[in-house]
Amino acid sequence: MPLQELWIRQLQLEYDDICFQYRVDLIPPVFEITRSTTRLGAWRAEHRILQLSRYLIEKHPWQVTLQVLKHEMAHQVCTEVFHHRSGGHGPDFHKACELLGVTAPFRRSGSDLAGQIEQTDPGRCRTAAGRRIIDRITKLLALAGSDNEHEAALAMQRAGELLARHNLEQVRLAERSGYTHLVIDTGKKRLAGHIRVICAILRDYFYVQVVCSTLYDPRTNETSRTIELLGREENVPVAEHCYHFLEDRLAFLWSQNRSRHQGHARTARNSYYLGLLRGFAEKLSRQSGRQDSREQTGPQPTPGALILARDRHLQSFISQRFPRLRKVSGRGARIYRDTYNEAVATGRTIILHRAVTEQAADRGGLLE
Repeated sequence: MPLQELWIRQLQLEYDDICFQYRVDLIPPVFEITRSTTRLGAWRAEHRILQLSRYLIEKHPWQVTLQVLKHEMAHQVCTEVFHHRSGGHGPDFHKACELLGVTAPFRRSGSDLAGQIEQTDPGRCRTAAGRRIIDRITKLLALAGSDNEHEAALAMQRAGELLARHNLEQVRLAERSGYTHLVIDTGKKRLAGHIRVICAILRDYFYVQVVCSTLYDPRTNETSRTIELLGREENVPVAEHCYHFLEDRLAFLWSQNRSRHQGHARTARNSYYLGLLRGFAEKLSRQSGRQDSREQTGPQPTPGALILARDRHLQSFISQRFPRLRKVSGRGARIYRDTYNEAVATGRTIILHRAVTEQAADRGGLLE
C-alpha cells in the first residue's frame, strides 16, 4: 500500500483518538494530502475536507503533524459545533483550541513552522529566572564531573538543592507560565523495566511528570514507545539530560562488569540495571534529606512528588495534553539477588554530570 494511503489511515485513527480523549463529538471528514510547502493544513468546510501537506508529514516530527491536525479540527469545531461560518482565528477558534488541547504556538494563523518549533523547544527557556537556574545548574553539573570525589558529590548535591528551592518558590508564588513538554522516542516496541524505573526517578527527584505513550513514524509506518516529560521550562531539559545520562551510564557500567555475573544474560543485565538505579535513587534520597525507605513505617512521598502534587497549574497543563490519563502498574521483574545487591552499592556512587560518552555529549540540548 502506498505510504500516502497509510498516512491517511493513521490520520483517521489519530482523529478518532483526539475526539475520544477530549470528549468531542465530530463527524470524520475526508482527509487529503496536499503537495503544498507553504500551507501546512486547511479545513474546507464547504466540502468537509481536512487537508495536511506532504511536506509537513515528511519533514517534521509526527507530534508537529498532530498539532496541525488539531488546529484544523478546531476550525471544524467552529463551523460544525459553534456554527461560526466566517472562519478566522478569533475568540471561537481559541475556545475550540482549548477544547482540543492545541498548544499555544499552533493556534496562530499562517505562522512559520520553524518559528512554531522554536517556541516548542524545551531546551530554550523563555523566562529570565528560568535561564538563570539552567545556567547555574549547568555549571554545577560541570563541576560534578571533577576527579575530586568530594567536590563532585557536593556539586551534584547543590544542583539538587537549587532545583528544589526554585520549584518550591514557584509553587508558593502560584506561577502559571513556563510549562512545556518534550517527547523522547525510544525507538522500541516495548519499554524495558529499567526505563520505567528511570521515569520514576525523574518524577521523584527532577520535578517533571512522566507519561509513557506511543508515537507513529510516517517514514516506516511503525509505532514506537515514547517517554514524554512535562513540567516547567527549567526542569524539563535537566530531566532529559538525566534520562540520557542514566541510560548511557547503565550500559557503560554493565559493559565493564558483565563478565563477572553468571546466569541468563538478559536477567543478569536487568538485575544489574535495577540495582544501579536503586542505589542511585537512595543517593538522591539521602541528598534530599529523606531517610531510606527501609527505615520508614510506610511509603513516603518524595520531594518531587510532593511539589508536583501541589503545582495545580502543572496538573492543569497535563490534563489539557492528556485528558484521560490513567496509571498502569507493571509486573515485577525476575532478578539475581547477588547481582542486584552488588549493583546497588555501585549505584550509590553514581554522580550525575555533563557527559559520560562522546555520544552523550553529541546529543545536544541543555548541557552542550
